[in-house]
Amino acid sequence: MNDVKRFRAQCEELLRELTIPNPFEITTFCDSVSERRGKPMILTPTQMTPTAESCPYGLWVGFDHVDRIYYEQDTSPLHRDAIILHEISHMLLGHSSDVADALEFAGILPDLDPGKVRHWLSRRIYTTDNELQAELLSSLILERASVSPPHSGSWVTRLSNAWQRPKQSPRD
Repeated sequence: MNDVKRFRAQCEELLRELTIPNPFEITTFCDSVSERRGKPMILTPTQMTPTAESCPYGLWVGFDHVDRIYYEQDTSPLHRDAIILHEISHMLLGHSSDVADALEFAGILPDLDPGKVRHWLSRRIYTTDNELQAELLSSLILERASVSPPHSGSWVTRLSNAWQRPKQSPRD
C-alpha cells in the first residue's frame, strides 16, 4: 500500500473515533475535540493578512493547559471553518504545535514570553507532509459533515441550496 492510501486509511480510522455534529457547527466540534484532548480550546479571530509566501490563514499554539487557534477574521464562514479544521487536524494527528512563526506574529500573541517561544521553536519539526496530512484530514471531516443528512438551516444546506440550479417552470 502506498503512503497516500495508508495515510487515508489512518484518517478514516481516526474519523470513526470522532463525533461530527449534525448539523455541523464548528464550535460544537471544537468542544468535542477539546473534551477528547482534556483541555480547553480557544478560537481567536485576528487580522493575519495572509500571503502565499509569508503568513498562514491559521495558527495553532498548544500549551499544556490550553489549545489556542488563531484564524483570519476577514474570510467567509466556510473558509473560517476550513482553517480551524486544518489546525485541529494537526492536533488530532499528533503534529507539533504551530509556534514556529510565533515570533513573527508577536502582535497576535503579545502575552507570550519570547524566551519560551524560542524554546518551542528549537523543538519544532514541521514538514510539508504534515501540511498535506492536515489538509487531507480536515477535508475528510468537512466531507463527512456534508454527507450527513443536513438539517434545515445548517451551513451545508445553505451552501447546497446556493449551488442548486433554479427550477424551471414546466412548459405549456
